[in-house]
Amino acid sequence: MNSELSERELQILLLVAQGLSNRQIAGQLDISDNTVKVHVRNIFVKINVASRTEASLYAVRHGLLIVENQPVAPAPIVEPPPPLIVPADTMRPVLVPRWGWLLAAGIVVLIGGGGLVWWTTQTPVTPVIRQQSSAPTRWARLPALPNPQPDQQLVVYAGQLYTFTGNHSAQWLQFDGVTRTWIVLADLPFVVPTGAKAWADGAGLWVVGSDDGRGVWRWDGKSWQVQPMLPAGVTVAGVVRVDGSLLVLGQISATAGLSAWTLSPQAQSWQPRVDFTYAVADVQLVVLEGVVYLFGDGAHVWRLDAAAQRWVADRDLPFVWSRGAVTTVLGSILVIDAATPALWAYVPGQGVVSKQIVPTQIALGRQVVTWQAQLIMPNLDGTIINAYQAVYQTFVPVMP
Repeated sequence: MNSELSERELQILLLVAQGLSNRQIAGQLDISDNTVKVHVRNIFVKINVASRTEASLYAVRHGLLIVENQPVAPAPIVEPPPPLIVPADTMRPVLVPRWGWLLAAGIVVLIGGGGLVWWTTQTPVTPVIRQQSSAPTRWARLPALPNPQPDQQLVVYAGQLYTFTGNHSAQWLQFDGVTRTWIVLADLPFVVPTGAKAWADGAGLWVVGSDDGRGVWRWDGKSWQVQPMLPAGVTVAGVVRVDGSLLVLGQISATAGLSAWTLSPQAQSWQPRVDFTYAVADVQLVVLEGVVYLFGDGAHVWRLDAAAQRWVADRDLPFVWSRGAVTTVLGSILVIDAATPALWAYVPGQGVVSKQIVPTQIALGRQVVTWQAQLIMPNLDGTIINAYQAVYQTFVPVMP
């Protein structure tokens, strides 16, 4: 790998190779589009390529990505899991004229068979759900925490895996991937009660609902900084970050809907956002390409229409989801159903397109984070932390 590339450039190169646009990279890393353009231009110069396709090939040949059916040295090829077949009408091939007769080039992320797909903007049709079984060899375990709790929270920030013990504790730990041990860090300046939520992206790590339920703190990698308190005593239902602002949905009473507030980096107080007026349970929030999606009541899905300032129903799930989690991984939505157990690939506007059966001996819970090309999923009581190998694959033109 080119040693002249900075850590940030390597990070952006990997995202370019995984098919993200400059705007998507900017949103994920919380930097401007122009900054991404400058980094991409510098990367092209340093690795001596002229296009994003060539940059993807460079990333593959230097072990950043794994390519299906391509003997690329020096990185070893990891045999991918059986792919979940996405219906043809949901895929949009990307032609690459400069390669002549070659069919297409595109980036596809396979995570247990469910991943990034290109779909058309035509009227959505009900997809045929393709089903596969995940290979047991893809599953492993991380060492258990020294004091596991049902409400502990895992979060990934700056490539590091952390966990908050919860249960009104000020303890948090970091996982050392080299020694494969959990390291107890200095106590937090606050306690994390049951119901608090953690969120992390390139701009920081937030804990919302600390102390008495209204506290908000941000970690910048060096120190914890107190943020403006939530405007009301609520049960925090979900936390995401969109358009540069932290979005929190909270429930004031059991029979009411969800109140919404945002906190921008410049603001000194929370501002009201679009409330979710339906009373729902088991809420999970995710952001995909700048759009907020809400999964609730085990079957229903809504998205926040920012232009119309309202929540709009999306395609419901084809099953009742009693417990599990939802996450986004490089352009796709993955629904974890701990009861089945199974992993479902969800395409906005079309619903579930594929299902990956999880081995029956794997016990899942209500959390999932992505760390070092793995899905990290603890069980319900936190005593077992599962790691599912997520193989990122790039389909690139094959030279004649």
